Amino acid sequence: MPGPDASLPDLVLRRLAISEQVAAAKFGAGRPVDDPVREQRELARVRVLAREIGLDPDLAAGFLSDQIAASKQVQHRLFTHWSAHPGDLPEGGPDLSVLRAELDGLTVALLDRLAATGSEALEPPESPDELQEPLRTAFRTLARQRPAPGGSGNGP
Repeated sequence: MPGPDASLPDLVLRRLAISEQVAAAKFGAGRPVDDPVREQRELARVRVLAREIGLDPDLAAGFLSDQIAASKQVQHRLFTHWSAHPGDLPEGGPDLSVLRAELDGLTVALLDRLAATGSEALEPPESPDELQEPLRTAFRTLARQRPAPGGSGNGP
């Protein structure tokens, strides 16, 4: 896991890397990508954590929702690939419960870093082609924080 002073983009990239392992665990176990019950539970947990650290709960929930959506993009891409090329599925790897525990810790780190950086707008970092769309998704909420050039940021 990235160190305590890892940048927000580094933490997002780490989360996407874990998403690849989550995809392998789910695919191997015949589980679907989507887990709406867990997603809602995590969003509720993030709102509580955000209040505890003085972060806007709506910003935190929007940001985590983006992380979940980006993770699902990675997982769906891999499910499609492995369905067509089953020999490419990685063997072994951590159990899904171990990966989820790591994701839970990473969520706390993401919120801490978000609180430290404020609501400054951030753009996704440069990335390999297969991660460009998930990274745009992961930074959706933060990219909207930036006012348009010459604008006040108070418009629609």
